[in-house]
Amino acid sequence: MSSLKAFVFLTIALSAAAFASSEGGAHHGSVSDLVAPAVNVLVLVGFLVWKLKTPLKNHFDTNATEISNTLERASLKSKEAKIMLETQEKKMANLSSEVKTIQTQADSDVVHYEKILAKETEEKTHKLKVDANSKIQADKKTAMDELNAELLDQVIKKTKSTIKTNKDYQSKVSTKLLQGL
Repeated sequence: MSSLKAFVFLTIALSAAAFASSEGGAHHGSVSDLVAPAVNVLVLVGFLVWKLKTPLKNHFDTNATEISNTLERASLKSKEAKIMLETQEKKMANLSSEVKTIQTQADSDVVHYEKILAKETEEKTHKLKVDANSKIQADKKTAMDELNAELLDQVIKKTKSTIKTNKDYQSKVSTKLLQGL
């Protein structure tokens, strides 16, 4: 395309030079003097039209195709934007109901959580009470066993000391032990 522009510029420059050189005489102009330059201009315009017709047609066809594609893309984008706008408007219209729905769901979740927490707390409290009672019973049994063992030890000690101090008891115990063998 740049060589075509250079050719057009060169042709116009040569034509201008030819017109400028023909005016050098001292006579007055007439209509017949304009015939030769008019023929030259017609030949030049005809040649330019013949030479530039195809590139200009291709250039305009390409631009028309690009513009058509751009308009189609713009139309699609416009439709997409319109759909997105409608979707957002619907969301905005339903926003208050969605907020109420979310609030209701949150309230029900809180109530459900409170119930579960209360039940778990009650179960843990009951288990702790049962564990505490079991531990108290075990400690009580251990203490009672220790007291009984202590009492038995005291009784045995007292019995031994009584037997050691009384000769009559010593003979009875010796007899009973020998009978048991």
